[in-house]
Amino acid sequence: MDKSKDNWMVRSESILLRIIAICMMTLIFSQLLLLRDETRSYLSKVDKMEGEQLNTAMPLYADTPLQIKEETTAIKNYQSMLRKSKVILLHMVKPSANAKVYVVVNGKRASDFINGNSKISVYDGDYLEIDASELEQPIQFIIKVPEKDLLSPVDGLIVEGSKGILTVGKIKFKDEY
Repeated sequence: MDKSKDNWMVRSESILLRIIAICMMTLIFSQLLLLRDETRSYLSKVDKMEGEQLNTAMPLYADTPLQIKEETTAIKNYQSMLRKSKVILLHMVKPSANAKVYVVVNGKRASDFINGNSKISVYDGDYLEIDASELEQPIQFIIKVPEKDLLSPVDGLIVEGSKGILTVGKIKFKDEY
C-alpha cells in the first residue's frame, strides 16, 4: 500500500513540474514576441497609447483655495435655535461719536455702540469683551442683566479702561433645576 502512495506522489510531482515548465516556456515565448513590432500590436492594447499625452476635462488643482464661511450655512444663526440665550445690555457712560467701539463675543465682533448702548444675546460659556482700541481717553461701561439669571457677569458691573480690549468675562447661567 505504501508503494501505491509513493507512485501517486511521484506521478503528481512529475506532472506539476511539466506544468511549471510549460508555463515558463509560454512566458518566455510571449516576451520574445513582444520584442517584434509586428506582434506587439496584437499582444499589447496599451502600446498604441504609449507616449501620448492624456488630457482630462477638469484641472487637477483649484484656481483659488477653498474658503468656508459661517454665513454660507443653510439657516443663518442656527446655533440660536439649539441653545438657550440671555440678553445683556451694555451701556457706554460717555458715548464717543467719532471712535468705533465694538462688543466682541468669542473673539468675533458681534455689535457696536450706536448711541452709547448695545443689546446682545449671549449663550452659556461665551466670552464677552469690549474692543475700545481706537479710543484715546478712558471710557466706562455698565453691564446690565435684565433677567437677573446670570452668575457671571453680575448686574451693574462697571468695566473701565482705555485703548485696548476690556474684558467683561465668561458668561455663566444660573442652574435651572
